[in-house]
Amino acid sequence: MTRWLTGLAALLVAACAAAQPALRYEPPPNFYRSALTPPEDYSHKEFNASVQVYPFRVFRGSVEETFRRTLLREWIEPRFQEANVVSPPEIRAVSIPGAQAAFSARFAERIGTGTPRQHMRMLIVAGNTAAIVDASASSPEVWQRALPALNAMAATFSVAAATLQPYVGKGPGAAGKAIAGLYLGTKPKYVVDLNRPVGYGKHVVAPHYYLFAPDGRVYRAYDDLKVPGGDPARFDFDAAERSDPANSGRYTVDGERLVIAIGGQPPETISTAVPKGNSVTIQTVLYVRQ
Repeated sequence: MTRWLTGLAALLVAACAAAQPALRYEPPPNFYRSALTPPEDYSHKEFNASVQVYPFRVFRGSVEETFRRTLLREWIEPRFQEANVVSPPEIRAVSIPGAQAAFSARFAERIGTGTPRQHMRMLIVAGNTAAIVDASASSPEVWQRALPALNAMAATFSVAAATLQPYVGKGPGAAGKAIAGLYLGTKPKYVVDLNRPVGYGKHVVAPHYYLFAPDGRVYRAYDDLKVPGGDPARFDFDAAERSDPANSGRYTVDGERLVIAIGGQPPETISTAVPKGNSVTIQTVLYVRQ
């Protein structure tokens, strides 16, 4: 009994540590969202400006002091990291509902002999965790064009308290065995046009998969989804959740409804009719079991 209680306590501690606050916001208008996460990456559709939203993570020591000294550059995805800051950043405190503290840093980056790239990085603190919002534009002129959309986005920022995200309900139970499988449909996918400037792309129709495990786990992906031996129970859902949390989640069955909670904080919740035969309709897309 003692060993069981010790193990349970360890699991609860680990679960609480994994639960992080969430930054709630409305995406900036006229920006498209990349399918690659994290971070949540938005690029303007007409000119070279973008903004990335990084999830809350635990920090040690004074995160404000570190931010003032290093801009927390090491938290930034390498493809978005600044290389040569022109002058000391302008850092000031800002107010965000639900945050313990927040700071913005305005700075410019020199890239070769071109016009300095403009940056605005925001640090948002909640308890012993912090999140980063990082916006940039290719020039001062482009920054001024992007600023209204970025300001509109920032006006919607708020911090939601940490919540644990366990299995939805108690899992699908016996119904999971009937639902389990790999389902294929087709839906639009945004593809960046690499032959044109940043912000250009188009929607193409692409294969889209949902994989349901008997125990209530679910994962979705575009284009291709390899399932060892065609057996969902052999798919590495833990690895998928680590590498692609935005498309990983849990499902349950509530009467005649299939309820899916997937990705994000809070997760996206989908409610649809349970599969009929070998097909299920999810958000108007028909998926057929393979």
